[in-house]
Amino acid sequence: MQRAARLALLLTALVVLVSTLPSPGADDALGAAEETAAARVAPRPSAGCARREITHGRRIEQTIEVDGLERSYVLDVPDSIRAGEPVPLLFDFHGIGHSGAGVWNVSGFKDLAEKERFITVYPDGDQVSFTRDGRTFSGRGWEIRTLAPNRDVAFTLAMLDRLEQDYCIDRARVFATGFSNGGFFSHVLACTHADRFAAVAPVSGGWLSWRCAPSRPVPVLIHHGRRDEIIDVAEARRAFAAWQTIDGCSGSAAPDDPATSPAEDGTSSANGTTCQRAERCRANVTVEYCEGDFAHRWPAPATERIWRFLAAHPLPAAEATTPGAAQN
Repeated sequence: MQRAARLALLLTALVVLVSTLPSPGADDALGAAEETAAARVAPRPSAGCARREITHGRRIEQTIEVDGLERSYVLDVPDSIRAGEPVPLLFDFHGIGHSGAGVWNVSGFKDLAEKERFITVYPDGDQVSFTRDGRTFSGRGWEIRTLAPNRDVAFTLAMLDRLEQDYCIDRARVFATGFSNGGFFSHVLACTHADRFAAVAPVSGGWLSWRCAPSRPVPVLIHHGRRDEIIDVAEARRAFAAWQTIDGCSGSAAPDDPATSPAEDGTSSANGTTCQRAERCRANVTVEYCEGDFAHRWPAPATERIWRFLAAHPLPAAEATTPGAAQN
């Protein structure tokens, strides 16, 4: 009897223990729900969908004149892209001192683009110079100090307009990501042209004191490393907090505490990266923040997570023609 009682007690303890553990599939279930909702958003074909032939190439180098200056970019159009079928478009912005071709060389999006059937554009920045904490950074990059007028926003819109004419772009699925200075610039595009960019995913960027007033709530996924020696992790946490305010999230997460456990629907990956989601945001958009034990670099696991996030957040049809709103 005593042995049976002990066994019963042990089984009861195990049941209690298991019931208190977080479900490993919670985030997968949430992601699946978002993907199901995204699938219900119909494609919005661009003018280029009328073309019967398109140019394919994994590294197509092109130029475009914007405000009297010749700007350049690298275009990746996998063979899996077919004329007349609307596909997503991803902008990937490099860090200061780098180039579109340089990002293309190391991008994990190349393999994903073939499989997931999307076009990627890797733009080249122009000369910029910033001083932060007594250090000066100069080289090709993106203007991030002002929202409007902004030469690089104009460049981005010119590329987008051309690509929507040349290819069959799904205008409900145009996204932006970027690293470092390019991460900052992703925020800029979300602030200024939420009517053209469905969602953004900055990596190792930060937040400036912009008067950010997008025309709608914007889905945002942020990645940053706690050991970042260039842009302090506090800036990324501030960006997470800022977007929670902008998107009207009532179930706010606390990004300023590195020891904070993931939110109920967050995940903790094998490499130590912890992701938190803000809850109950306007229009049911998602604001997510992923922090890991890495320095100023692009974390390899981020690529697939970013694409899954972006693909799950197309532009709502009701907001498709709403002009962007931004202030300096």
